[in-house]
Amino acid sequence: MSNPYADRVRGELLHEWRVSQQLEVSALASKSNLSVAQIRQLEGGGHSLFYTPAIKESAARKLARLLGGDPAVVVQPLDDFQAQDEPKVIQDLTHLFGQKSVPRKPTSVFYRQPGLIAAPILILMAVVSASGWLQQKWQHGGSQQFWRETPSVFANLAVEPSSAAPALATPALALPADAPAAPLAQAVEADKHVPTLAQAAMATQVAEPVQSRHVALGLCGKVEAGTVLVPTRPSKSGNMVYIVAQKDGAVCVVDASGASTVLALKTHETRSVYGPPPWRVHFEQPQQAQLYFQGVRLRLPETQVTTLALQEGSTSY
Repeated sequence: MSNPYADRVRGELLHEWRVSQQLEVSALASKSNLSVAQIRQLEGGGHSLFYTPAIKESAARKLARLLGGDPAVVVQPLDDFQAQDEPKVIQDLTHLFGQKSVPRKPTSVFYRQPGLIAAPILILMAVVSASGWLQQKWQHGGSQQFWRETPSVFANLAVEPSSAAPALATPALALPADAPAAPLAQAVEADKHVPTLAQAAMATQVAEPVQSRHVALGLCGKVEAGTVLVPTRPSKSGNMVYIVAQKDGAVCVVDASGASTVLALKTHETRSVYGPPPWRVHFEQPQQAQLYFQGVRLRLPETQVTTLALQEGSTSY
């Protein structure tokens, strides 16, 4: 059976090409306008960070070109994927039927629960020992001596735990001598001056043009009425807007609660914004980006429109 949503991106090729060039994930993310998490998902599998499988496959081809690989081989053709998937299903079914046909040997109750054997043996040993001791007392001292000595035996048993209690006291633990603190302080001070790879990667992702962010903040203050767009055949809820930049520029996205998200996007860069609908989207210039809303790519007006109002369409689910 074929799975139309199966992951056909050959992430192992992308990983092999990147490692062969000794290129870090953060550096590749900066070159490709993708996030570090998206590149890791391209190499490892999954669709959660991409709006559709087609967008993920397009991003994989883009990485292949940047790494000097063949974009045609990084996405496995659907026919080859089906041909590889069907023999595996047949093998799994054959293995399953083979397991059911092999009779299982009944496991012994005593093998599963060794205590069932050990408990009777211990009880039998205790009874034999007690009978031998009673017989010896009866022969050497008679019944009267036995009844005179028996209370003293139990009295000694009652006294012994209290007398032995001090011996069970926990010995004091010997604490190690204080180690010199100077080497530790020097090591901590040295670590402060060594930038980590994670900090460098985060700085690369957060860095954005200051001028574009100032422009985006100005866009958020616009109050003009925008062109209303409603998806005709929605398939998802309206709590997310997906943006694919076609030009460099600033974007301001405002949800129904008034929360503003300021973005400074480069060409082909993508972002997802979450919040309650309806939405208002302000662009720095017309035809700046593609918009996906409720699982549908919206058709933008060809006029010089920079403000759009996104309203939910009725869904069938």
